[in-house]
Amino acid sequence: MPTISSASANDVRIAAAECPEEWDPGESNARSRTMRQLALFASAAHPTVLIGDRGDVRYIPGFLDRAAAAELFSELQRSTTWRADSRMMYGRRVLVPRETAARGDGCPQTWSPALLRTRSAIEAYLKMAFDYVFINRYRNGNDSVAWHHDDDAHEVPQRVIASLSLGATRTFELRPLRASGLNHQKISVDLADGDLIVMRGATQRNYEHRIPKEPRIAGERINLTFRQH
Repeated sequence: MPTISSASANDVRIAAAECPEEWDPGESNARSRTMRQLALFASAAHPTVLIGDRGDVRYIPGFLDRAAAAELFSELQRSTTWRADSRMMYGRRVLVPRETAARGDGCPQTWSPALLRTRSAIEAYLKMAFDYVFINRYRNGNDSVAWHHDDDAHEVPQRVIASLSLGATRTFELRPLRASGLNHQKISVDLADGDLIVMRGATQRNYEHRIPKEPRIAGERINLTFRQH
């Protein structure tokens, strides 16, 4: 499948239109391998550094405990109106392989009680505020998102993206953009229920990420990316 850099970025631009308005860089990069086993002793106080070279990506497994993650997952399933988008590819219109929604300040869909509690926990941890959350719903392993980098954080590097996973475990992959000149290998992380990824700094200028198809997975995953206007 060809690289499609704009798919997820377009989704976020649509969401933004619907919603009118000392970080240690780490010592080294992880290599292409599953990181969850290496992060067994990670915590919010000591996250695993996935990228520290011309970017900043941190991995906090189990940021939400099982009960809080299950409550939020169930509430989102009940209360969120999902949108199915389509794209022009190779001269024909195809459905995007996932469903999306935006919730938050100024959005048609506002914060739910569990979303507000989760936002408060992430804001307290990162010591910054978030205006809205862009949500991807991966109904099963056939849903995915292609290689991309987030344009809003690319344009304003001080913006931070806090990405929370709920539900089925899915593979999250990172690799350097060809234009970056970096030669690091691809990083692969199994993101489980309640895991948090934080991306900031020059990450979006130098790296791209994706959720690949995994047809063997039957369960649903919901991913929340807390963002700033």
